[in-house]
Amino acid sequence: MEEIQQKILESDFPVCLGGDFNLVRRVEEKSSGNANVGLMEAFNEMISNSALRELYRIESRFTWSNKQTPPILCVLDRVLVSNSWEDEFNLASVLTASRLGSDHNPIILDTNSEIRSPLRGCYFWYSAHWANQDGFCEWVKSKWPKRYMANPVDHWHIVSSKLRRAIKGWRQNADSYQKKIKQDTLKRITELDERGESRDLMRTEWEERYALEKDLMKFLSDEELQWQRKGGEQCLLEGDMNTGYFHKRANGRKRKMHISSLEHDDQMLDTPE
Repeated sequence: MEEIQQKILESDFPVCLGGDFNLVRRVEEKSSGNANVGLMEAFNEMISNSALRELYRIESRFTWSNKQTPPILCVLDRVLVSNSWEDEFNLASVLTASRLGSDHNPIILDTNSEIRSPLRGCYFWYSAHWANQDGFCEWVKSKWPKRYMANPVDHWHIVSSKLRRAIKGWRQNADSYQKKIKQDTLKRITELDERGESRDLMRTEWEERYALEKDLMKFLSDEELQWQRKGGEQCLLEGDMNTGYFHKRANGRKRKMHISSLEHDDQMLDTPE
């Protein structure tokens, strides 16, 4: 902690420090209530001496679990910023996502800036994760056209055209089904996590959550293959055709005009609807 404090005090730049600090700031940040008071006070003293402020976190009450049944839950992940950094991003907020494949909840720092991917043509792209779908290889074999032309090149043109049209239809149905299953699974995990915020979950509920998490990791693995294809060299090097100047002007105006929530009749409205 002394090394971190020294680097912060020597820095002339705005400071944003986030991640797993492996320390709690209050006894209430550990579900068991068994906290090391000495380390806790030293951590808070370092934050105070470094003139840092913790950004308020929404969504999950805790950010770490030992993944036992029942688990011990703690707040170990946080985002600390300096005054100069907060002046630059005065609408910044921190939220947490569901804990999947790790003992930590991902923390998301939103500075109210937006990154858009460049538009791409409506071409047919084969995705490697399709081969992981149950029955895909057998389905392709059943759709493979019979020999039409003696010339291999002419035959391949016919085969590729018919398969391309068939796979496009299959892809829409498969992606739609997979998206629905993923949303339902993630919704159930979120419900269990929210239930765990107000009371201790039963052993069967923890077992259900771990099983759902395992299923969801398979969907996320397929999505990772998709993004590996989308993140090709051409997109990374060329990006959008607009200049950085106009992007900064537009993003600056968007941040200035952004309204994150409204209060109406003692009710907080934070969704577009």
